[in-house]
Amino acid sequence: MKEDTFRYGIFCFLVFIASCFVCSAQQEKVRNVFDKVVIDAGHGGDKPGAIGSKYKEKDVTLAVAIKLGKLINENLKTVKVYYTRVIDQDIDLYKRSSVANKINADLFLSIHCNSATNKNAAGTETYAMGLGKTESNLEVAKKENSEILTEKGSAENYQGFDLNSPEGDILLSLYQNAYLQSSLDFAAKIQAQYTKHVPMKSRGVHQANFVVLWKAAMPAVLTEIGFISNPKEEEYIGSEYGQWVIASCIFRAICEYRNKVDNLSDRIPSVDELVPKDVKEREEIRKQNELLAQKQRAEEQKRLAEQKKLREEKLKKEKQEELAEQKRNEGTDLVYRVQFLSSPTQLKNNDSRLQGLDDVFSYSEKGAWKYTAGIFASDKEALAYQKKVKEKYSDAFVVAFYNGKRVSMVEAKRLSNQNK
Repeated sequence: MKEDTFRYGIFCFLVFIASCFVCSAQQEKVRNVFDKVVIDAGHGGDKPGAIGSKYKEKDVTLAVAIKLGKLINENLKTVKVYYTRVIDQDIDLYKRSSVANKINADLFLSIHCNSATNKNAAGTETYAMGLGKTESNLEVAKKENSEILTEKGSAENYQGFDLNSPEGDILLSLYQNAYLQSSLDFAAKIQAQYTKHVPMKSRGVHQANFVVLWKAAMPAVLTEIGFISNPKEEEYIGSEYGQWVIASCIFRAICEYRNKVDNLSDRIPSVDELVPKDVKEREEIRKQNELLAQKQRAEEQKRLAEQKKLREEKLKKEKQEELAEQKRNEGTDLVYRVQFLSSPTQLKNNDSRLQGLDDVFSYSEKGAWKYTAGIFASDKEALAYQKKVKEKYSDAFVVAFYNGKRVSMVEAKRLSNQNK
């Protein structure tokens, strides 16, 4: 009981300290001119963040951050850009928002890539500080906050913050409470831009307690620009074109937010204007090559399908002919035919030389294809049919088959006498 009372007292004290910080932050923030933005590229150094099949989160976030800063510098001359990192280095989470506090920034933006064990998980989402209302929000926050476990002096720097503590979750949410509505407003603008210009579904705006936003004395958000674990989204966020479009979306959201807070009506460049011309040209070439490759694959698949169909039809016809031959031979082991043609290669069924004759049958012998016509139970019937065949093929002659194999006429006579 005493232990619970003590813990409650400590918790109340922490809440009081956090509330004092909020009030102090509100008093310090007296400027009305929007002129300082801090861009935080998530992870870095020996903390790569989420890892896809081709790209690492730390590299993608830095690339987008640099592009976003370039857009601000070129289009908003009165706004100063600050970065938490511009190279591949690890920065402790608490130091990232401290940078924004030291310069009295108007906005803090942390850029990240999402990840999930389910490869189909997809979409963009943006967070402001606050109590996570869903299990998925809590998991995202815990994943991003887990880096404090490897930082030196984390107990002091984060005032004993426990990733799994309800009290710690509430304490974190209080620090950004003064800027919650502004943060949510900016987050909504980012998501609206993603929805219009990025080929990914919007997962919406959420609240969760991220240590990187902790103590930021200004509106602050963390945006997940896509799932690096999703092959299609990884390809997009890892591409130069995709990164420029994402940076352009965030830039446009910053412009909309600045116009609102400073009561301006400045024109905001379109995404098409913001993405560099050479990048768009390369993307157009890539798309054309992809369409050409898709067309070639489709044509190849069609060709293979037609070949398969022809093979199946041929096998079906051969099977039908085989069954027909078996049926014709039913009831007798010895049959006679009239051979009329020999060819070094097998002829097609529609060959003109095979037309006008009955029950055409072919067999292979000594490297040549032999063709016969008619099927008879006696040599006399075959000899009578031979006269008709000789009208077209003068050298036609009678041949005998026993159980489907060619036998000499002498052997055929012996077999015939044996069966009588």
